[in-house]
Amino acid sequence: MAEEIVNTSRPAENDSALYGLMKRLFRNKAAVFGLIIIALMFLCALFAPMLATYDFAKQDLPSMLQPPSKAHIFGTDEFGRDIYSRIVYGSRVSLEVGFLAVGISLLAGLVLGSVAGYYGRTLDSVICALIDIALAFPMTLLAIAIIAILGPGLFNVCLAIALSSWGSFARIVRGQFLSLKNQEFVEAAKILGYSDVRIIFRHILPNSLAPLVVLTTLEVPKAIIVEATLSFLGLGIQPPLPSWGSIMSSGRSFLFDAPWITVFPGVMIILVVMGFNLFGDALRDTLDPRLRN
Repeated sequence: MAEEIVNTSRPAENDSALYGLMKRLFRNKAAVFGLIIIALMFLCALFAPMLATYDFAKQDLPSMLQPPSKAHIFGTDEFGRDIYSRIVYGSRVSLEVGFLAVGISLLAGLVLGSVAGYYGRTLDSVICALIDIALAFPMTLLAIAIIAILGPGLFNVCLAIALSSWGSFARIVRGQFLSLKNQEFVEAAKILGYSDVRIIFRHILPNSLAPLVVLTTLEVPKAIIVEATLSFLGLGIQPPLPSWGSIMSSGRSFLFDAPWITVFPGVMIILVVMGFNLFGDALRDTLDPRLRN
């Protein structure tokens, strides 16, 4: 009887539930629009060498500060570099930072949150104190402080963002474990003598994934914004790698003479963040039965 309670994997029912989930999700126009934006960004990053019309790092001083034209559809910057090509390659940086930083913070949150929620007591108190400390600081401010210690660079930016955002994941995981660890299927697994590691990763964690998936889709745009902010301040991605934030920063001195340097990467940030947020909100509404019509 206990084995039947623990063994909840039913492929046919899981496939049917997944089909129903996808059907509800794609009925949401906001989700479809957001997913289209995300897909276009992935394609842009994947095929950047084919889509870029110029070398993103090549300088052409006679062509500097040219307005948008057939030759340079987004114009050129103060060094004659093609803004469009730099934005296309900048999408790679934004996606890499967004997903790597969120991946690190998700992993840290999973480990610490599951330990705190499952074992409780002293471990829970210590980890909760660390979560409160991490969430007490504004994300961007804490990332700036960490970068000031580690120095700029792609990996350091990802690490700084991860260290400033892991608390949200840990808090969600802890809450899920607290609500699930006393359920019948967990008690049955304990009676069968399963190890804590198996109970955590085979039985509790799979039932906690829905809010984590939603939070991940909402944290990626935050990471992209923080990376752009750090690069705008000169603390993020360093040349020759192009970043949307660093492109905007270079256009500050030419805001009235060449506004396209700042406008186009700014529009890209807005679109990508909006796409992830629309998709994340729709995914939350789809997964939460209390929000369904």
